[in-house]
Amino acid sequence: MKPNLTIKTLLTERAAQENIITGYQVTESTITIHLKPKVATVYERPDCREPVKVERHASEMLTIQGLGVQGKALRYQVQRIRLGYLNDAGKFRTLSVPLLNIRTDVLVTDEVFDKMLYLNVDRNLPLPVVVEMLRDLYQVETSSSALDRWKSSEATALPSVGQLIQ
Repeated sequence: MKPNLTIKTLLTERAAQENIITGYQVTESTITIHLKPKVATVYERPDCREPVKVERHASEMLTIQGLGVQGKALRYQVQRIRLGYLNDAGKFRTLSVPLLNIRTDVLVTDEVFDKMLYLNVDRNLPLPVVVEMLRDLYQVETSSSALDRWKSSEATALPSVGQLIQ
């Protein structure tokens, strides 16, 4: 069976729209899109008064899960690039090039994260049901404990009740 997918169908997630696509592969069960971030020549850093020039320091490949399409799992092979620079004190520092719309800490796209929060928090579905729905509808493989960690990390980033009142 020959896949009936166009590149436009594959580019529905913001991650694919905001990073550079270097290629893609389609198999019977998986769509893999190869991405790399857009790298600037200078970056503003908190430990530098002026924007600094950076040089490539290291890179690694990550596999990121996206929302599957047409019954196929969507995976991104993402190149995470580390850049090096000298700060104002003359010390060597590194930074990762931001991967727009990708959460490298949990290895999913923003859309997967948003879908999990919608199902669990907004629709009040229990985490095991959310895990099953993500697997069945979008071919995202995860666990209830992982989703609980995602939710907790998102909750810690929100302001407290006291901050909201102020």
